[in-house]
Amino acid sequence: MSIKKYDAIVMGSGMGGLTVAALLAKKGLKTLLLEKEKQVGGYVVSFKRDGVTCDATGAFVGGCQEGGDFYHLLKEIGAQEEIEFIPVHHIQNIYPGFKVLLHQGGFDSYMEALLNLFPEEEKGLKAYLSLVKQIGQEVKSYAEMTRIKKVLFPFYFRHLVRFHKSTHKLILDHLFRGGEIKMALHTLPATEPPSRLSFLFVATLISKALMEGVFYPKGGMGKISEAIATSFCRHGGEIALQKEAERILVRGRRIEGVLTKEGTLFESPLVVSDINPNHLAKMLPLEFQKPLAKKRRGFEYSLSCFILYIATDCDLISLDLPYFTYLRFLSDLEEEDQMMRRGEIPNHPTMIVSIPTLLDSALAPPNQHFVKVLVNVPYRYQEAWGKGDPEKYRRIKEDFSQKILHQLEIKFIPGLRNHLLFYEAATPLTLERYTGNEVGAMYGLASTPQQIGNLRPSYQTPLPGLFQVGHYTRPSHGIVGASLSGLFAARMILQKPHRV
Repeated sequence: MSIKKYDAIVMGSGMGGLTVAALLAKKGLKTLLLEKEKQVGGYVVSFKRDGVTCDATGAFVGGCQEGGDFYHLLKEIGAQEEIEFIPVHHIQNIYPGFKVLLHQGGFDSYMEALLNLFPEEEKGLKAYLSLVKQIGQEVKSYAEMTRIKKVLFPFYFRHLVRFHKSTHKLILDHLFRGGEIKMALHTLPATEPPSRLSFLFVATLISKALMEGVFYPKGGMGKISEAIATSFCRHGGEIALQKEAERILVRGRRIEGVLTKEGTLFESPLVVSDINPNHLAKMLPLEFQKPLAKKRRGFEYSLSCFILYIATDCDLISLDLPYFTYLRFLSDLEEEDQMMRRGEIPNHPTMIVSIPTLLDSALAPPNQHFVKVLVNVPYRYQEAWGKGDPEKYRRIKEDFSQKILHQLEIKFIPGLRNHLLFYEAATPLTLERYTGNEVGAMYGLASTPQQIGNLRPSYQTPLPGLFQVGHYTRPSHGIVGASLSGLFAARMILQKPHRV
C-alpha cells in the first residue's frame, strides 16, 4: 500500500489548526488536516436538531469589522467573503440590584452606559479606558516588532512591562470605589475571578476583540470554521475526518509523519498540533516526552461549562428580549470562584443566554426560536458529573438542566417550560469527549498573569518540525486568540519551510 506524503500535517481542526492549515495550503504546501470528529471546528461548530441550527459553544466574535484583527485574518486566508457578519447591538447584563442595557455595539458605548449608572466613578472610568487603549496600542506595536524596539523594549512597551504581573482586581481596586462597577467591568469571556485574571489579558481582549463591538455569523457559529475549511480545500488542502492521530513518528530528531488509530500512515517532515498538550506528549517516543512535559508542568486549565440547548415556540420577539444576556445572581465573584475550585456550584449560578434566532430567523422553522444557556462549572462537580456511571451521569445532567430551565423561566422567559420543543445538554464530559480538552477546559489555559503572552507555550516545540497552536499556546484563548496562534505559527513555519 502506498504511503501518502505531505509537506505538512495538522492534527486537530479547532480555530488554531484550521487557520494554520489554510495559510500553509495557500502558500503552496501540500497540507493534510486530521480531525477525529465528523466535522471540523472544535468548539466553533453548529449542529442540527429537528430543523433547528444549534451553536455548540460561542455566542459572538469580535474584530470582524473592516480593519479588525479577525477581519484581516479571514482576508489573509481568503475566507472573509464567505461569511456575513451581523452586528450584535442588543445586549443586557443583569446583576443583583442593577442592569446595563446596550443598544449599540462597542466598548465605548458600554463605558457610556456605566458612566450614566455610576457618574461618581467618572474619573476611574476615563483612566481605565485610557489604560486599556494604551495597552492595546503597545500590543499592536509588539506584533510589528523591530530591532530598535527590541533594544529599547522598556521604553516602547512600558505598560506591558509595568502591568505584566497585575491582576484585574489590582486595577479595579485602584481606580474604583464601588463593588457594582467592578462587577460590571469584569463581565468578560473568561473563567477567572478578578484576583486571578491577568489585566493584560483583559486590556488585550477589549482592544482587539470588543472595542468595536461584537458580531454573529449568519447561518450560525459553525459558518466560521466552514468558511476557513472551504478556503483550505480551495487551495489544495485535504481534510481527513474521523481520523484520530495516535503516534507521531520520529527518527533521530526528525519528524517523519503521523500514524492514525486505525493504522494509516501519513508522512511529513512537519507536524502542527492543535490538540491538548498532554495528549501531544503521549504521541511521541518516550525520549521526547520529557522535554514537552517539562514545558507544560504547572500550567493551570480554565474552568469548564454546562450548556443547555433549547428550542421553543414561545413568542420571544414580543418579549423584546436582546440577543445576548449575562445574568448574575451572586455579587461576590471571588466567593463564586472559591466554590467552583472546591467542585461546587452556587444555588443560583451565573448564566449567559443567547438567542441566535433573534438575529437570524432562518436558524429555526417559522415561529420557533433557539436559546442557548452557558454556565461555567467545575469538572469535579458531583464526582466529575458521575463519570463512569451512565445512570448517575444522566440523572445529574437532567437535574441540572431542570434547575437552569426553572431559573430561566422565573427570571427571563415566563412560561418557557410549557413551550419547550426540545432541550439537550452538554456537560464538561461532553466537551472533553468531543474536543479532547482535558477536564472539559472551556478556554484551554486559564488567563492568569503567570499564563499570559510569552509565558504561554511557544508555537515551536523542543523537537524541530513539531509545532503547536490553539488556546494552550500564545497569545490567548477565544476564537480570535486561537486563530491568531495559527497565524503566528504559520509565519514562523514559512520562514523556514519544512518541505518533503
